[in-house]
Amino acid sequence: MDQKSQIPSESDLINYFHLGSKSPKDYRIGTENEKFLFHKGSLNPIQYSSGPGIVDVFDILIDQFHWKPVYDGDSIVGLSDRENERNITLEPGGQIELSGSKCSNIHQTNEEFTQYHSQIEYVCNDLNIGALGLGFCPNWNFNDMGKVPKTRYKIMREYMPKVGNFGLDMMHCSATTQVNLDYCDESDYSKKFRVAMALQPLISVMFFNSPFLNGKLTGLLSNRLRVWADTDNDRCGYLPFAFNDQSKFSDYAEYALDVPMYFIHRNQKYVVPDHITFRNFLNNGFINNDGKHFSATMNDWETHLSTLFPQVRLKKFLEMRGADSGNHNSILGLASIWTGLIYNDDVLNEVYKIISKWTHSDVIHLEESLNKDGLNVSFKGHSVFDLLKELVSLSKYGLSKRNIQNENGATEEIYLEPLSEILAKKRTPSDELIHEFSNDWSKNIKSVYNKNYL
Repeated sequence: MDQKSQIPSESDLINYFHLGSKSPKDYRIGTENEKFLFHKGSLNPIQYSSGPGIVDVFDILIDQFHWKPVYDGDSIVGLSDRENERNITLEPGGQIELSGSKCSNIHQTNEEFTQYHSQIEYVCNDLNIGALGLGFCPNWNFNDMGKVPKTRYKIMREYMPKVGNFGLDMMHCSATTQVNLDYCDESDYSKKFRVAMALQPLISVMFFNSPFLNGKLTGLLSNRLRVWADTDNDRCGYLPFAFNDQSKFSDYAEYALDVPMYFIHRNQKYVVPDHITFRNFLNNGFINNDGKHFSATMNDWETHLSTLFPQVRLKKFLEMRGADSGNHNSILGLASIWTGLIYNDDVLNEVYKIISKWTHSDVIHLEESLNKDGLNVSFKGHSVFDLLKELVSLSKYGLSKRNIQNENGATEEIYLEPLSEILAKKRTPSDELIHEFSNDWSKNIKSVYNKNYL
């Protein structure tokens, strides 16, 4: 089909997801991490272009490490390493993100982030700046943050206040780690989607890493989660149909069709529909203020899917989106636990049995409880702590069965060690921060900038 001239049918939109199906031997692991950058002298976030700013960071990465610039108009908004199929992108407030390559195993992910973090450390030393791997700004707010001059972000800044109270805070003041994994067919997708959606709060509690707001404790373990809960209910949160038996690609397509659109892209320019759903656009097109008519294409569908933000997002793979940002070990821990749970059929089936009776409302309530009480929560007659021990054990088994060794003969299980340590201490990263803040730091938030986040 000629994407430029032919309007797709709903079956074409659904088939888009079928085209993501892969043989298990071709499964890959994609890992993404966002960080804040700040001036070591003032402890203020760096801006886009002033004193030194993101532009200076990019200049060094281009000059010293051979990244290639990516532009939006005249503004540099990212970097590309096409040979390795990875990118450095910017979130709206200047959060710097590595969108990693499609790795065959966690050892490769480790190598990739080791290299990236060494590059960021080089830049930080050169510019006297630091990197902050937290889920939310500890004492900066929206007005403090840089404003990346990316056209789609300008559109989102205008849109967000219309649909929620914290959309601008989410865009500019939050940071996450994300893991992307594959499926082999629609049935496999259905099982993985349900497992991933149900387990999102349980897995994420081990990565809670944002207990602060405006330099004080919030009483929550993840302020990032609090903000996401009031960002845009049309496109965020937990999707009810994921908890049905044998949900289909068509279910996700139906959901996406009824979400209002941000924009479409034509001739290197963004065009903004007037809050119409993709279904409306597909059926009727739309006419802009100049009288020009636009019809839907598959490219528009792909763009639209990238503007949906549920806790698990479907493209041509599954994106696990629930975790706060963290340091190197945290990034690898997230990639490894999901890989062990999702990429071994025996483990996946066992986990499916665990969550098969959980409902949409169960999981929402669980997330709220975890954000307040962490590892002390009970859920459906079980302690969360015991459930997590079982999940880490199952993931470890899944990784051991993969039996992929590094140069020292160690399998991917080694990357679960930070999670085992969290469970051994019964303290999430946020619990550790709260303890340090209340005791070692004398409640002075400035000490949070002295920690190592690379």
